[in-house]
Amino acid sequence: SYRDYERARLQLAIARRGMPNNTEVMTLQALMDRRQGNFEKAIQELKAAITLDPRNPVTELPNSLQMARQLSASGEAYDRAIDLAPDHPELKVLKAYYVTLANTGDNTALRSALAALPVSMAEDRDVVTWRLGCALYDRDWHQAIGLVEELKGGDDEGGFAYMEVPVPAGCYLILIARMQGQRTDDNFGFAETREQLNQRVQKSQGDAKAKLLTQLAVVDALLGKKQDATAEGKRAVDMLPISRDAVDGPGLLINLAVVYAWTGEPDLAFEKLSSLTKTPSGIYYGNLKLDPFWDPLRNDPCFDKLLAELAPRD
Repeated sequence: SYRDYERARLQLAIARRGMPNNTEVMTLQALMDRRQGNFEKAIQELKAAITLDPRNPVTELPNSLQMARQLSASGEAYDRAIDLAPDHPELKVLKAYYVTLANTGDNTALRSALAALPVSMAEDRDVVTWRLGCALYDRDWHQAIGLVEELKGGDDEGGFAYMEVPVPAGCYLILIARMQGQRTDDNFGFAETREQLNQRVQKSQGDAKAKLLTQLAVVDALLGKKQDATAEGKRAVDMLPISRDAVDGPGLLINLAVVYAWTGEPDLAFEKLSSLTKTPSGIYYGNLKLDPFWDPLRNDPCFDKLLAELAPRD
């Protein structure tokens, strides 16, 4: 938890001597390796854990493969987990988003997986957040606003922009307003939402602060606060760089590219995105193709070039 991986590995070594075939030990080792950017090593460790416990529907393997941009292998690993845990329909949702949508830029499978969820899950905050994401991809602003209302003024479940951390649902209304060409700088409700998020940033510490700050940067960019948004986005990246966290670090860089896109700095946005097309846990074809956060860049020839670079080859 304190990222003191050297001491943590010493403890795991002790545990492994007493429990050489313990899959929990192997999985924790893999998760640390993944955070430190050793994705291939993490994948091999997770495969070894599954070999020892083949009935365990470990979802960290498909997650790791997806982060390492091995989408086909990730899909196969999700299929295995789905077969082993048929009572967890959310796994089909995760596969549809992290594999199918990421690879094809088509959210049909995601919509189908969400529609197939039990009725009892319909009002779950994470399900509403997934449906909200689909509405944004489809530019269905009426449905999106209705789904924001379903969140009842609370938080989403980490679907806003490119950092999986809950934010006030009103953040989506700011994005929708900008997408519809409306002013955002004189809206009291938007200012209140921004202040709610800012208060969380001020009260948070460490990695949590960086993750919330990067979301605040995106909100400020949508509100037209260019100087604040740029400073916040850069600071968040400095606080949690990829060298310190290979899983969450790329998301902060992607958010900084979003900030540049919405503050009239397309060259800087493409500069960030160009490296993130190859980075583990970086930007994927489906995100770039569908996400309204990239709409300010779509008429630039560089966008088509970037999209072609990420497009599936088969």
